[in-house]
Amino acid sequence: MRKTIVKVIFLAILAASLSKRTLAEDIHSDSSTSNAKLGYRLRDSLDSFGSGDIVNLWIFFTDKGIEKRDKGFRDPSEFISKRAARRRLLRSSVLADWYDVPVNPGYIAALHPYINNLRHLSRFLNAVSALVEVGRIGTICSLPFVKQVELVGVERIPMDVSVHEAYNEFDRSRISTGDDPFGGSFDQLEQLGLIELLKRGYNGSGTLSGNDPITVAILDTGFKREHRALKGVNVLAEWDFVNDDSVTSNEPGDPFDQDFHGTLVLGTIAGHDEGNLIGPAWGANYLLAKTEIVDNEIVVEEDNWIAGIEWADSAGADIVTSSLGYFDWYSRDQLDGNTAFCTRAADIAVSHGIVVVNSAGNRGQAGLVAPADGDSVIAVGAVDKDGMIASFSSRGPTADGRIKPDLTAMGVDVYTVSYSDTAGFHRYNGTSFSAPLVAGSCALLLAINCHWTPMDLLSALKKSATRVASPDNSYGWGIPDVTLASGINVPGYRSNVTISSIIPNPFDASMRLDIFAPRSTDFSVKVYDCSGRCIRTLCSRRSIEWNDSIVWDGRDDNGNRAAQGVYFVSIETSGRKEVKKAVLLY
Repeated sequence: MRKTIVKVIFLAILAASLSKRTLAEDIHSDSSTSNAKLGYRLRDSLDSFGSGDIVNLWIFFTDKGIEKRDKGFRDPSEFISKRAARRRLLRSSVLADWYDVPVNPGYIAALHPYINNLRHLSRFLNAVSALVEVGRIGTICSLPFVKQVELVGVERIPMDVSVHEAYNEFDRSRISTGDDPFGGSFDQLEQLGLIELLKRGYNGSGTLSGNDPITVAILDTGFKREHRALKGVNVLAEWDFVNDDSVTSNEPGDPFDQDFHGTLVLGTIAGHDEGNLIGPAWGANYLLAKTEIVDNEIVVEEDNWIAGIEWADSAGADIVTSSLGYFDWYSRDQLDGNTAFCTRAADIAVSHGIVVVNSAGNRGQAGLVAPADGDSVIAVGAVDKDGMIASFSSRGPTADGRIKPDLTAMGVDVYTVSYSDTAGFHRYNGTSFSAPLVAGSCALLLAINCHWTPMDLLSALKKSATRVASPDNSYGWGIPDVTLASGINVPGYRSNVTISSIIPNPFDASMRLDIFAPRSTDFSVKVYDCSGRCIRTLCSRRSIEWNDSIVWDGRDDNGNRAAQGVYFVSIETSGRKEVKKAVLLY
């Protein structure tokens, strides 16, 4: 009898050991097709989960129920607002496209039995994010309309990295005077060449230029608008993508400083208290999106951010600014402008005519954050008031070798509202504040030049910037001059005519010089040989505005073919000369 019992126990243990498989093996064994649908992060993490654990997943679909991705739409109003349609008519090549078509509702209904909670729908990515029991992932993967299943990105950013308080004391030393309305914000505005435009009444409202007010969407942790400098901010709409309601200030259950970061960012771009603080775009309209969680650190969930930028697109935002991003979730070699889901969403928004501005990050030499790696996203680094790069400002390049950041702005001792005192002001450090300063600059430029596309605007900012001739991966193209980029004629204001490119170079028959002049400016272009002798004057006292091209046919002033070798092309204006090298080959 005893031998029988021992045999039974042995066989039971053997059967249990043979039947025991990991959760990953259970899911993988459903079919090779299901296995192929697992995103690499989810696949690598499965063994760390129990079958009853609940995870936040992206579930991507194969289609939207239409025949072609490039199908045209006869009635765009079915998908986008009138405000968004007006923006696209001005600044986009498409009025409506595949990315505007909603996620197939039939697919969502079919998913419902297998998910615990539906979080967000993404028409940009053709996906939903949902809380799902791990044990149901295999069943979801087996559905024929599911293309891929992946974990939603989560980034944890220490609060003391994203926002550093430079001064603890309140600064009330500046009082309102008629000739100094800018107070403590003067340095950060003057560095960007904003003072002249602000003095003339340009503030994002569009009033002076006869255009509509610019609408800026801010994606951040929340917003407390009790400060006196924020009382006049014109908020068109707000939404909390964390709690799914219309309250973006602190709510019961939120950490006490949930809306801290977003409040400071709002003050930087939109604050208005003459004699103390002027935000560059204080006259613009605003959309406020609470997309991040604060719990001793800032928790950035990627599906909230993507839901926020899609909402901004639908609501008709002209500009989206965000001061947070992803770095640990994506490896450095994935920051190539095409991999990160948030970067892909940002690029789609730009294709719809939205200017997307994002901080480069506070990681110094450790590299960028997503979505700042996007090729159409304006990534902003931080400098001090003397224009020196901040040690914490993230450096490029992107994984595919592009220069980043694009621009820099003051991110050291930036003056903005106090969070705790509704009449006080503090100074803070971080690219979190460089980004809204540049976004506010973009609002002024769009109010003046309403037809500019996002890439037109970025080009104008780069060409007006301090390092246009030699951009690098610390400063990008440098600090832009917004007055210069605007094209507004301000008597006595400096000019910045530049040779933006020489094509081809080297050349044999002829070459083209592309010239940028932000306002009507007289200039001359001459060609010098290596001895310093001027062999050809291509133009003298020529005047253009914005862009022009001049061709050199490789001949001197007498019509003779110049010898093979190195030449120097000089563009000269009053008080300024720029020289570029050109190589003539036969």
